[in-house]
Amino acid sequence: MKRLIFSLVLLLLLNCTYAQQTADSALFYPVADTLSDIRFFDNEEALTITLKYDISSFIRTKAKGEYFPAELIIHPTDSTSIVKNIRLKARGNFRRGHCFFPPIYLNFKTDPIEQTELAGIKKIKMVTHCSASKAYRAYVLREFLAYKVYTILTENSFRVRLLNIHYIDTGKKERHYEQIGFLIEPMDLLTKRLSAVEVRQEIMLGKNLLPEESTFVALFEYFLGNTDWRFNGGHNMKYIKLSELLKPYPVPVPYDFDHAGFVNTSYAMSQTWSSARKVTDRDFLGYCQENEDVYRKAIDLFNTKKDEIINTIETFEYLDVKDKKHMLSFINEFYVLAERPQDLIWKLKNECRDIDF
Repeated sequence: MKRLIFSLVLLLLLNCTYAQQTADSALFYPVADTLSDIRFFDNEEALTITLKYDISSFIRTKAKGEYFPAELIIHPTDSTSIVKNIRLKARGNFRRGHCFFPPIYLNFKTDPIEQTELAGIKKIKMVTHCSASKAYRAYVLREFLAYKVYTILTENSFRVRLLNIHYIDTGKKERHYEQIGFLIEPMDLLTKRLSAVEVRQEIMLGKNLLPEESTFVALFEYFLGNTDWRFNGGHNMKYIKLSELLKPYPVPVPYDFDHAGFVNTSYAMSQTWSSARKVTDRDFLGYCQENEDVYRKAIDLFNTKKDEIINTIETFEYLDVKDKKHMLSFINEFYVLAERPQDLIWKLKNECRDIDF
């Protein structure tokens, strides 16, 4: 009898192990070898991926920014997977030091992602959860929405793609866990899409910008309640030269919004060059313009896109109702003034900065 019971238990364990291995194989190993149907930045649905690497060592040495070998498994559908052997490393100035789990560079140089719009792209930025709490998940989603709002206002923007990420730690802890994140469109892809070239941000000065362009971007940062940026030197600002614009007028493209009141992270702070006391205070850091029509044109664009912006937030399924209400309330404070353009212009003119030469 004991032998019979032992045999039955052993058979049950073997069956469970086999079932688990089968499930793991179906989830993590490729049953398709093509990416031709994937559009990374032309799809509004979250993309599911798996990242398998030594996360324990990655977190322990994140400050060094060293590359780690990793297996990236892309799941275009529930039944298809494509494996890429890549390298990754921690990135970001502030977040690499602050976050338990910092943002990442995915490097495809050794195993390129061909047959998609990422063909020829060597690396891509991935925004991660920073910490495992529910609050930090919301921060990722809010920052994602900041990028989405900017794409509503202009095509001269970094597109983003939401990710459902399954992490597998091959290090000592061998943990498996799920998190949210998003990809940011690489600069090479943005310039190709817009028929543009990148301009080195470290050499940029305010005098090189068109009043309409600088005012619009500064108003967007004001809309977000963000002071963690500068035109001069390109702090959290990239620059591109569009083919239809005459030299020497580059177009600024903002990024990195985690210190904005719109995102309202617990670690966010107003910058020393701003008079804002807290991140939910708005401070206009744009340049002073003598021609009020420059301000009015930018304000009119925000008013024209108001319904689309609000609808984008209201219908965003990944963020809970409470978070949406806070974000919409913050936006409404902006629109109370924007819908009285002369009042907002007066405020902007009182807060603006003299142009940097």
